[in-house]
Amino acid sequence: MSLPSNVPELEAPQTGAVDEAEIGRCIESAAEIVQGFAERGALSALDAILATKGKSLLAGADQARLTAALVMQQTATLHDEVSRFLSLTKK
Repeated sequence: MSLPSNVPELEAPQTGAVDEAEIGRCIESAAEIVQGFAERGALSALDAILATKGKSLLAGADQARLTAALVMQQTATLHDEVSRFLSLTKK
């Protein structure tokens, strides 16, 4: 699957009989990946918005709009990936 903006593909348990420990390991790993992705996305969005300081109001607003659109796209992709992951870990 091609993922925009380096959204990580979450590791899911292999098909077949999977024990609770394997599911737990995958869920813990996924939680760490999602948390790290969210933190990096939030920090880069904040940096991009702070970089608009000193620009004209129109240029600053345009940069903030582009940053918000990118974050929304990344969040939607991550949501889809987490949904896929959870569908594979349900027993």
